[in-house]
Amino acid sequence: MYRILCLGLICAAAVQAQSFTYPKEIRGYKVERTSVELKEPKGSELISFGDPGGVSMSPLGIGLEIPIVVSPVKQKGKVDFLVFEEIVVNGASVQIDEYHRAFELPNKKRLTLREPLKFFVHLPNAVLAALGELRNSKEKWVISGRVLVFGRFRKSIFSFKRCIPIELELTIQNPLRK
Repeated sequence: MYRILCLGLICAAAVQAQSFTYPKEIRGYKVERTSVELKEPKGSELISFGDPGGVSMSPLGIGLEIPIVVSPVKQKGKVDFLVFEEIVVNGASVQIDEYHRAFELPNKKRLTLREPLKFFVHLPNAVLAALGELRNSKEKWVISGRVLVFGRFRKSIFSFKRCIPIELELTIQNPLRK
């Protein structure tokens, strides 16, 4: 009986940890948990990252520039801005600037946005990441976290102001190996 109770508590904790509750509104945009219909094959991500570009180092940490690639979708709309939450790259927590450059959702082919994302890894995390990279350099890095997509999306002739949360689980090439 004790084992069943413990197993039940562990399963309930796992389900609770996986589901993130959002407020009804964020920054004046109604939050809508929906699945975005992609025009590409199954397994594609709505938002992915291109090959990392500029790497800069400072006494405060490491900066990276990574292009954002948006897959074509069936729905029409305009994204006002993107907010990144709880982003972890290769085990290190990173800070990503909000992306305040509006763009139309692509409907025909993948769209690489004009401005890259600017990541910043603070010095303590950068030191730990560098030590991990020296000990066990990986060819690919895992990126996880959440992107909040703020925009105006169309359904037939109506346009709705919405915030759509998207969970990330991506891999990119290790930029330090180039």
